[in-house]
Amino acid sequence: MSTKYFYLFIFCFSLIYSGFAQENATSYPTKKELLKLIDQQELSPKDRINNLRMLGQYYMDDPNDSAAYYFNKGLLLSKKVKDSFYAMILYNRMAVLQMYYEDDPTAIKFTDSAFSYANRENQKHYASIAYSYQLQARANYYQEKNDLALEKYLEANKFLLKDNQDNATKGYLAENYYDLATLYLETDNKKTALVCINKSLRLSKPIEASWEVGEAYDFLSNYYFEEKDYNRAKIYVDSAKVMYNKADYLEGVQNMDKTLSNIYLKEKKYDLAIKTYSPLLIEDKKQGVPFALVDDYLFFSDVYTKMGLVKIATKYLDSAKTYSNESSNLLHPINIGRQQAEIYKAQNNNKAAIDELGKLLNSVAIKEYVESEKEITKALYELHELGNNTDATLMYFKRYNTLKDSLSEALADNKFSVLQSEFNYNELNSKLESQEAQINFSEGEKQRLKERNFFIFAVGGLIAAFFIFSYFRQRSLSKVKRENLLAKQEVLNVKQKALDDVVAFKNKQITDFALHISEKNDLLDKIKMRLKGIKVINDSHKSVVQDTIHFINSDMDQNREKIQLYQQVSETNDSFRAKIDQLYTNLNEKEKKVATMLRLGQTSKQIALQLGISSASVDNYRYNLRKKMQIPKGESLKVFIKDI
Repeated sequence: MSTKYFYLFIFCFSLIYSGFAQENATSYPTKKELLKLIDQQELSPKDRINNLRMLGQYYMDDPNDSAAYYFNKGLLLSKKVKDSFYAMILYNRMAVLQMYYEDDPTAIKFTDSAFSYANRENQKHYASIAYSYQLQARANYYQEKNDLALEKYLEANKFLLKDNQDNATKGYLAENYYDLATLYLETDNKKTALVCINKSLRLSKPIEASWEVGEAYDFLSNYYFEEKDYNRAKIYVDSAKVMYNKADYLEGVQNMDKTLSNIYLKEKKYDLAIKTYSPLLIEDKKQGVPFALVDDYLFFSDVYTKMGLVKIATKYLDSAKTYSNESSNLLHPINIGRQQAEIYKAQNNNKAAIDELGKLLNSVAIKEYVESEKEITKALYELHELGNNTDATLMYFKRYNTLKDSLSEALADNKFSVLQSEFNYNELNSKLESQEAQINFSEGEKQRLKERNFFIFAVGGLIAAFFIFSYFRQRSLSKVKRENLLAKQEVLNVKQKALDDVVAFKNKQITDFALHISEKNDLLDKIKMRLKGIKVINDSHKSVVQDTIHFINSDMDQNREKIQLYQQVSETNDSFRAKIDQLYTNLNEKEKKVATMLRLGQTSKQIALQLGISSASVDNYRYNLRKKMQIPKGESLKVFIKDI
């Protein structure tokens, strides 16, 4: 996979899931709970909009249009109640969805709509405004408009730096510096790229943002891979895997193993490359993503070609061709053709290799990929040189140098545009900041004068009130305190008894409900068997019967999950919460929730989704739990909690 497409995959993945942490919410229901909640009439408009947004987020990687459907419903409702904050958020979600479908121009239009609802003076809007700029930057980057992308990244930084510097904002800043590093590397500004990635690390390491730290190490591994410093690249691969494991980001760990396999391939350690990549191919087959499988099979075809095992290489190439038909990536047919030419070359069939590369060079798609066109031209003049075809060799050699020079000129122009854009932005920003500082200083002086006068009068009044209050309070404190303590004790006893009664009643309800669901499943199973036994000739009736059976199967599966969930909740509520309340009185409510979810076997990412917080925040809660529970270093937090 090329560097640019590798970053495209990482960007799309992070765009989908980073949206879960953009807004602060006290809880994050499951998809099934949300499907029930949105039909409740008593919900406030704000809660209904938020539930539709979360539900659309769950369907982001769904192949149908479910995500767009729920986002649109939420957007229409937010406009109806004139909630500009949620209108902006939902337009951003629609933009992310379009980028996932690789429709960057439409994504930019949605972010423009988000800006029309933004209040640039309201701090509550800062994070979403920055997110809109970040989305525009990425869309422009994918369209190779690097100067525009840089402007948008810098605008995003401006709003993030104005926001409260809590851990979530620092995480977003770290991610933005990671994007800037990628952009600078793309325009061959390697020194600036390293400066940006170091800024990302300085922000993400102190807050233990494992995902962002992993991305930075991920970038450095690819940076040194391109520099052919394979030993250093492997060090950063290992570091990235450690961070991705801490963040429970399995896909990141797998991508690092693919990078490691490519390093082994460059080092001609073919057995290690195959051994490392083989489990990843098995996992990608389970996921069934066409573009990933094309890259996988191309990798194995390349390895076996270099090993001289042409038959096996051809077999893998055929598999790549099959999945390429399902992939929308226009670069895949080009890469497949180049690999086919390599196989012909390994078979000493230079004529077939030349024919294959000639077809690619004459294709319409190649004009969009100048770097690939240059490499194909280079391969053609080398093949003709081997065949002593002087005229063809000279022709392709000239064409190769022309492409090489044009790419160098384009890179130089692009690099200049990026630097000029940054200079113009910084110059304008400095002027605005200077004017704003002068205005703020003048207004601050007036405000300080008013505050000083008010402070003098207020302090005098507070001192007098304090002495009067202290005198009367001291007289009645002992008696009132004693009576309050007795009253509180009595109230606590009554509440405890009521709570015990409620818990016992709820447990009985759960048991009865589980029994009812089991009986319902038996009835549904009998109905399903009856339906299967009906012989239907009419196609439309047959479709109705099949849909009914599918609905019954889905309902039965949901019923089984409900029984299992209620059993887990009952067991956890009856024993675990009572134990941690007794053993660890220093835990706050959010920490208890995180502990309960960990006991139920949920990952950090799942906890972040349900609580509506970032992965970095979950990491902080896990760190606080380890500290407050005094868990020894090296012992698993999940195992410790399950043993309570």
